[in-house]
Amino acid sequence: MKRLLKVLAWIVGVVLVLALSLLTTIDRTPYQEMPYYEAMHARMDSLAAAYQNSVGDTLQVGWAEASLVYPESIPLAGYGKRKGAHFEGVHDSVGVKTMVFSNGKAKAAIVSFDLLITPPEVVIRLKNLLPSLGYSIQNTFLTAVHSHCSIGAWSPGLTGTLFAGTYQPEVADFIAEAVIQSIKDAEGNRERAKIGFATFDAGELIYNRLVKEKGTIDPWFRVMKVVKDSGKSALFTTFAAHATTLPSSFLALSADYPAALRKTFVADSLADFVIYGAGAVGSQGPNSPKGIDGWEKAEYISGHLATQFAQISFLIQAEYVTSISSGYLPLELRQPSFKVSENISARPWVFYWLFGDYDSGVSYLKIGDNLLVGTPCDFSGELMAPLDSMARAQGQNLMVTSFNGGYVGYVTKDEWYDLNKYETRTMNWFGPYNGAYFSEVIGDIIDTAK
Repeated sequence: MKRLLKVLAWIVGVVLVLALSLLTTIDRTPYQEMPYYEAMHARMDSLAAAYQNSVGDTLQVGWAEASLVYPESIPLAGYGKRKGAHFEGVHDSVGVKTMVFSNGKAKAAIVSFDLLITPPEVVIRLKNLLPSLGYSIQNTFLTAVHSHCSIGAWSPGLTGTLFAGTYQPEVADFIAEAVIQSIKDAEGNRERAKIGFATFDAGELIYNRLVKEKGTIDPWFRVMKVVKDSGKSALFTTFAAHATTLPSSFLALSADYPAALRKTFVADSLADFVIYGAGAVGSQGPNSPKGIDGWEKAEYISGHLATQFAQISFLIQAEYVTSISSGYLPLELRQPSFKVSENISARPWVFYWLFGDYDSGVSYLKIGDNLLVGTPCDFSGELMAPLDSMARAQGQNLMVTSFNGGYVGYVTKDEWYDLNKYETRTMNWFGPYNGAYFSEVIGDIIDTAK
């Protein structure tokens, strides 16, 4: 009996040591009292003091795309239950869509990937490649469509393997090179252009997938329209519904409903070129009548958006613009809390071993009165209404996008932080209070750019 007790005591001791080394309690100190908040506040003050809105000649704008269809079958990214399955054919061609802007004194680019996210490994490569074209992370606004049916193999580590398949560095190289080619091609067709903005309520196409009727949605389809002097037109569009109309059993390459949206808008002569960027997709799912699923659902959503846009497109007052400003702010965060339960999380070193340790930040691009803000997360649509109101009060058209090149998980409304749900338990990595914190940072950018 004594020997058994000793063995049990030894086992208990080992378990306790492992638990203490692997786990910790979640720090619920208000974010305003944390060192990272003070550091970020100082950074925002520096931005406000140094902010410049470059005014030059009338903007010249160009656009182009480059293919992301990999020359051999590689893993799909998006659904862990696929277990690294490779793509089988191409349903609709995936690519990188780019729009460039220049007023002779400053320039900037919008780049959107037909991928699950903007891979951090690709951003590392772009930091080295962009300067040869006169660009940098400071003036290259990155986003993605958040398709769960596009190429993977772009992220190392255990979690990268789970969601994007086994890492292949050459795939990240391939994606980065496609960005460079698309920027070169867009630079080659720049023309003087007018800029306009529109938004309409498409709330019937979105539902709150986190808390259903208890929560809110971001119903607005937002459009920045560009019209060249030659008459060619392009749209940069955002919407908050997750691009998850296609199930995990779908194994062909596809950009999901954003691909159907682009095809429909061009076919209906609403634009010659369309870029889609995932908006505040956190907590927001795609909605359609019961029985409409898969690609039929993608076409249903795109068709309704095209019909509604056609009704207002002629009202858009596009005007010549001479001002442009852009930037990228490294983001200060508390230590990661990969939650095991409501109050227990893995220690930071465990998180970084699982997910990697990448830089993250908030990006912005202002073109005339149109302010684009990029976030490194699934930013929740429930956080958008106050930010929209704040921007409108200052005469700005706000477009917030997700997946700007870092990735810090989901940023949701703070009152849901303790829910045992995928977005709030599994994927809310740097909370609590990130809903308020991110909203404050974006609000500061809105104030600075007014």
